[in-house]
Amino acid sequence: MSRYKQILAGLDVLETPSYDAFEEACAMALEHEASLVLAFVFEEHRYANLQRIDPGAVRYLKEKAAYHLQAYKEVAKRKGVTDVQTVVDAGVPEKQLARHLCGAYSADLILVGETGGPAFERLLRGRWSRAVAGKASCEVRVVRNSRLAALDVYPRTE
Repeated sequence: MSRYKQILAGLDVLETPSYDAFEEACAMALEHEASLVLAFVFEEHRYANLQRIDPGAVRYLKEKAAYHLQAYKEVAKRKGVTDVQTVVDAGVPEKQLARHLCGAYSADLILVGETGGPAFERLLRGRWSRAVAGKASCEVRVVRNSRLAALDVYPRTE
């Protein structure tokens, strides 16, 4: 019997692509013969200034996110994952993933990718990942991004 039936992968498709989280989500979906939901949560407040300058820019970014998720979906299908859905949602990512999307898709596993960037941003993202885990009603796994680690974007903890 499969441990997971519905896997929700929270992916960053605009700033720091979540390649490893996507690969792990596909592998888990195949291993457990689970459905896969590829999700991107758009933080509109981060783009408030852009919205004031060019109202169409935010719409463009959402369309770009949807386009990237569709590309991920096609790759997942080529890998053999048969049931793949995509969703672009807006709001605070940890709340949307852990509460809204987890419930809406009856997820029993959420996979999120770790991010690189400056030390302060890594600290915040680490807190973000813990916030998802603290708010979710299902298991949450944070997948380390090996491509960033290979570039020494952040210090190793080993």
